[in-house]
Amino acid sequence: MYTISVINQKGGVGKTVTTVNLAAALKEQGHEPIVIDYDPQMNATDWLLGREATDEDDTIFDALATLDGEDADAFSLAHIVRTSDAVGVDFVPSDRRMAAASFDSVVGRSAVFPQQFRHRVQELRTAQVSTNSVSSKNYDYCLVDCPPSLGRSIATALAGSDGIIVPIHADRFSMRGVSQLQKTIKQIRQVHNDGLRILGLLPNNLDLRSGMVANMKDKFQEVYDDILFDTFIRWRSKINEAATHGKNIMEYDTDAADFYRSLAEEVTERAQIATAA
Repeated sequence: MYTISVINQKGGVGKTVTTVNLAAALKEQGHEPIVIDYDPQMNATDWLLGREATDEDDTIFDALATLDGEDADAFSLAHIVRTSDAVGVDFVPSDRRMAAASFDSVVGRSAVFPQQFRHRVQELRTAQVSTNSVSSKNYDYCLVDCPPSLGRSIATALAGSDGIIVPIHADRFSMRGVSQLQKTIKQIRQVHNDGLRILGLLPNNLDLRSGMVANMKDKFQEVYDDILFDTFIRWRSKINEAATHGKNIMEYDTDAADFYRSLAEEVTERAQIATAA
């Protein structure tokens, strides 16, 4: 199972849309993805579950907070995974406790911080191999929808990830944000996860009718050509509609879905190359 964090400290760049639609495309192509909502805003949870999580729901926060306690087995990812009726992919919900105040005071104070997520992912791999207890599925890809920050929750996500996808907009703020993110990744590699790799930067929601957008896209290709995806997501109203109404983009609009089919093919290729490296 290859674990990918979809990350950008800048909000509004399409992390959730990328995560869910990529999962749907991977599923259509015969892979078995699982989505983990790491964001206290719960947008992926709302999309996949049809509502926000409540106190009655087991979430990723429960899995992280109980790792070194007596309830560790009860809140393993294998026990709290769900299947989305809307999109048809498995997922683990988030909740508001993933926000900085709760996360830092509970998860961040654990003796095993920031390795909680890495341990939970490793357990999930073991559960698949030894007991096949996870809905009788062997997951190929784990996609982590990260919050717009570079805080301590991000450290746990990156410590447990193999690769990173960075959705970006064609503006100078995204250029600056990529530079900041690269510094964070370097720190995580040095201290917690030397195998972490950037799979690619994903130009997202591009309206190429704008000369400024087209120029910034060219600038990204000039500066980040070695890590830029060949696929870029053009602006389509149907993409926003699918997210707003909680639909599967693969069924909602073929034209828009083609972008994510292309992205899924690139991701699988780059993940294989990264694994072999």
